[in-house]
Amino acid sequence: MQRIFLVVLLFVSSTLFAQIKRSANITSNELLYHVSFLASDSLKGRQPGTVQDKIAAKYIRDEFREYGLTLLGKKGYQFFSFKNFNPEFEKKTSLTINGERLEFSRDFSAPTVNGSDSLCAEAIFVGKGDSVACYENIKVRRKWAVIYYPLGDSKYVYLNTKPIEIAKNQGAAGIIIVSNDTLSKYIDVDFRSLPKLPIFILSPEASAKLIAPIGQPSAIAQQIAENRILSQPLGINVCGKVAKLYNSIETQNVVAMLRGTDPKYANEYIVIGAHYDHLGMGEMGGSRNPGQLAVHNGADDNASGVVAMLEIAQKLASEQNKIKRSIVFVAFGAEEKGLIGSQRFVDSALIPVENIKAMINLDMVGRLRNRELEVHGSKTSLEADSILNALNSDSLFNLKLVPDGFGPSDHASFYSKNIPVFFIHTGLHEDYHTPNDDIALLNIDGMQNVSDYTYRLARELATMQKPLTFTKSSTRSISSSRSPKIKVKLGIMPDVSGASDEGLKVIGVTEGKPAEIAGIKVGDLIIAINQKSIKNIYDYTEALSTLEPGTKATVRVVRDKVEMELTVEL
Repeated sequence: MQRIFLVVLLFVSSTLFAQIKRSANITSNELLYHVSFLASDSLKGRQPGTVQDKIAAKYIRDEFREYGLTLLGKKGYQFFSFKNFNPEFEKKTSLTINGERLEFSRDFSAPTVNGSDSLCAEAIFVGKGDSVACYENIKVRRKWAVIYYPLGDSKYVYLNTKPIEIAKNQGAAGIIIVSNDTLSKYIDVDFRSLPKLPIFILSPEASAKLIAPIGQPSAIAQQIAENRILSQPLGINVCGKVAKLYNSIETQNVVAMLRGTDPKYANEYIVIGAHYDHLGMGEMGGSRNPGQLAVHNGADDNASGVVAMLEIAQKLASEQNKIKRSIVFVAFGAEEKGLIGSQRFVDSALIPVENIKAMINLDMVGRLRNRELEVHGSKTSLEADSILNALNSDSLFNLKLVPDGFGPSDHASFYSKNIPVFFIHTGLHEDYHTPNDDIALLNIDGMQNVSDYTYRLARELATMQKPLTFTKSSTRSISSSRSPKIKVKLGIMPDVSGASDEGLKVIGVTEGKPAEIAGIKVGDLIIAINQKSIKNIYDYTEALSTLEPGTKATVRVVRDKVEMELTVEL
């Protein structure tokens, strides 16, 4: 049925497009047509791994082929898979004791990744279970082994898996760990060391309920310490099942090449990319309206970047005889899941990464306002500043040149490989990652201007005599795995462009959240939190990492050139 739907939708699309006159030039009509398809309700937000994700990929692949580009990979696709958190994990993980259902998180945790078969069986207490001697008087084959974990005065770093392995070797079909303390406060788990069995760690209250037939937890702890307790059946029936913590998602990049015509440069590459995935119905996370199950069309993020790339590809293909270097066009999958598609691309051998001379990333180019165009990566090559300004000699745009090569989009994957990058962006807005990011709010004429500018940049990079000279712009990375841990949220959308170091501009305020309650408004420039100076997004995240829930913080802002101090209750 899904395949039939895919074929019908693409047939209708191609039929309608036949009514629009194709042009080698970048036109607002074609931009609007493409974005109306990719951001339509029918594609349900282009969630990776869905049939709609495949429809979007095929649409892009077919356009590349229409332009006469050479399809790379497997007929234009670069397939890959990744693991994504299973939103049904908590709902589908269950544990009952004598028919009474326990509550996930409050009563138990399930420290396994790959899931397990369900098991309904008798529970057998095996003491500490740390030796074969614990099993001398009982049989646990196809039953639950209930292991008492003596916490004592120590704070364990990792769960000791030796008793679990012994229980498995004795034929236990499931493991339940009990204690008279809250293990989750102290125990980390190396998931790789655990067998594929249903494994549960119980809270002190649930532990007491399970082992009640043989005594109180404190008394049992004392008996275990003195080696005065025997392994024995509990006379209790337990049913449990652990769902998979992660789902394996299969998706793809879409890749095609315009071969350069100069033999001297044809094996050098310029990459032009844009991610085509989005958040689906918001059910898999990432939405700024997490309680609202609705189509997240992602018209600006990032159907806009994809259609700009398509129009640029069409125009450059019509001028192939003038293009020296080869140009590779990539529609990246799974960007919203952590830049996965672009990482897979640069780590693959689809084209030699050392021969990539520059990368242009189009991400959110559909909301041009006040002619302000951001270009990130201006200090990732010696020549970038002068090229970008020369291309804007008519002052069509108010250019905001941002030096950093790192950032929360696909260009970061290329910059990490010492490749000069250009991230084209028209700025964040209140509708970012919400169902309101829809087609009607796009500035199509602005998209055409941005596409024209990017086309001229791509042509310059593909025809200049010498390639760009790579430079390190910064060691900072918003997406760094070593970013400070943040426990609180102010409820603002900060300007992450890095266009200035005078403070952090507030471009969105969430109703009912601490910032809005404290009186912070859109347009405010945050310059300090608890007397710590805030000059950019990095200072801001570091300041937030020092704050605790339930406390107050002073936030100093500049509003209409006037400084004021506000108190935020977190």
